[in-house]
Amino acid sequence: MRRRWWMVLGVVLAVLVTGSVGAVAGMRALSNRYEDAVDRADLLPPAPKNSPTEPPKVRGPMNLLLIGSDSRTSGEPGDGRSDVVILVHIPKSTKQAYVISIPRDTYLPIATADGGRGSRNKVNAAFAWGGAPRLVQTVNRFGGITIDWPVIVDFAGIRELTDLVGGVDVTIDKKSVDRYRFLPDDSPYPSAPCTDPQGRSRRCVAFPAGRVHLDGKLAEYYVRQRRGLPHDDLDRSRRHQQYLRALADKMAEENLLTDPRKLDRLVRTAAGMLTVDRRMPVQRLAFTLRHLRSKDLTFLTLPIAENRDVPGVGAVMVPDAARCRELFAALREGRLDAYVREHPPNDVRHGR
Repeated sequence: MRRRWWMVLGVVLAVLVTGSVGAVAGMRALSNRYEDAVDRADLLPPAPKNSPTEPPKVRGPMNLLLIGSDSRTSGEPGDGRSDVVILVHIPKSTKQAYVISIPRDTYLPIATADGGRGSRNKVNAAFAWGGAPRLVQTVNRFGGITIDWPVIVDFAGIRELTDLVGGVDVTIDKKSVDRYRFLPDDSPYPSAPCTDPQGRSRRCVAFPAGRVHLDGKLAEYYVRQRRGLPHDDLDRSRRHQQYLRALADKMAEENLLTDPRKLDRLVRTAAGMLTVDRRMPVQRLAFTLRHLRSKDLTFLTLPIAENRDVPGVGAVMVPDAARCRELFAALREGRLDAYVREHPPNDVRHGR
């Protein structure tokens, strides 16, 4: 059987490809079971009054917005935090996917309750104030784009999913210590001496340089570290991308399609991490995206000009206005391939 990289984007598109899994592995009878495991909620903003009713979009070009939270949420205001915001653009051909991380502290105009332009704040404030619909409106206004399908991902499920595939391997350029993550004395994980806020001697999580094997718990520590990295939230965003790529590659290496029981457990686990819009046609989208492979993913980060402290808001990351206009113009006009030739994408084969 030909190896397929059907677990596109690691966690999220694992569920979207259940339709193609059914066709390839003779498991179509189970596809409804997987889709039923996905929570559904109203994640899109209301359509304008008197606007024509359009069928759910299942063809390219399309934009997905992945919203990572600390716990599975309904997308309602105040229901959890959105520490991960990733825009996924799929061109008309649907033969590629551009994965664009938007750091959570990005300083953007937050959409008002009616979708207008509001005052600037950290982008994750949009989710806290107005749930997924407000975050969608905020990104739409900033980029001059339309988010077709938002998806909430429970990143607390990283542990279970990573352990399910036997862990993942990542390459780290330079040793880092997370001085906000304290370990018990009997912890098996790499550590370094540190001091807690009360001045007591403790052991903190340390990630040595080189190739490191991450089990579920260590993977969770890895993608959540922020302090102690050379570029703070930018490096954390790249770790998210590195982890997703490593997870997807591990799934491909294991060739899980040959073991229906493992496949069933894996996809149900991934599905249990997701909340999608009520109207999202999961199986039809799966069919559209069935040809994607890991080599077809390009990883980018929203261009940032500077870090700044804003009274009443805190430390923020100010977007590079000119570069952002260039990026989103290329996205809207189907020219992202030219954009990445001029602005090299992230190399997610290694991380900070």
